[in-house]
Amino acid sequence: MSLAPITGDGVKLAAQAADQTQKTTPVQEFQGILKNGLNAIKEDMDSIFEEASALYQIPSKLLRAVAKAESGFNPKAVSKAGAMGVMQLMPGTARSLGVSDPYNARQNILGGAKYLKQNLDRFGGDVSLALAAYNAGPNSVTKYGGIPPYKETQNYVKKIMADYTGNNTILAGRTVSTGTYGKTSGSTAVSSLIGSGLTGSSLTAGSLLGSFAGNTGLSGTGSLGTLLAAGKGENLSGEDWSNMVQILRFQMMMNMGKDTGTLI
Repeated sequence: MSLAPITGDGVKLAAQAADQTQKTTPVQEFQGILKNGLNAIKEDMDSIFEEASALYQIPSKLLRAVAKAESGFNPKAVSKAGAMGVMQLMPGTARSLGVSDPYNARQNILGGAKYLKQNLDRFGGDVSLALAAYNAGPNSVTKYGGIPPYKETQNYVKKIMADYTGNNTILAGRTVSTGTYGKTSGSTAVSSLIGSGLTGSSLTAGSLLGSFAGNTGLSGTGSLGTLLAAGKGENLSGEDWSNMVQILRFQMMMNMGKDTGTLI
């Protein structure tokens, strides 16, 4: 039994239904533009090492020496054992450190620094033991009361200690896309978003707020309340909300000719 083709009003209704499913809300549009804009921003990997160094109070040269030995500063590196990213984090270790994307250089470096810090604290600040624990696991170091008798681990510790204590300069010397602003200047971040789909005119605080509130007539900071309500109604995440407010702050400061500073 064959079905009759849809004609007339049936075609219109079907087309309208399909059109509705393809439409995106203002908040979804913002999230897409924000994601594309963030991904377009390149961060200096060495600056991420410096940030991790300051955060966990570990010499940046030591962190770079570990990354050099682990992956050669390759964010996409994968070992035969399944370790991933710049600092070669195993899946379970990455999860325990809060690293959701091991191939994201920023997440990976900060996660690796955190793990190294944990081992330094565990072994009384002994760098050699902390490195051995990073490679073979802290339980192995505890079991043997020192660097485990594994040739790989012993060579690993020697190599990193030689780099760390030597007079040589260790630099990653590359930029990476990390999906965050990091130390990127406000003007650079805004420019990146403009190139990602927001025109200069639509990026003014008033028009952007009005757009996301569903009313292009809104203007100025008085629209923040309406935008917040719209964001809550469409499940705008806290991170996206924070980023959006920062973008608006950058734009307003730029409009006033003031230094935008950096978004940490």
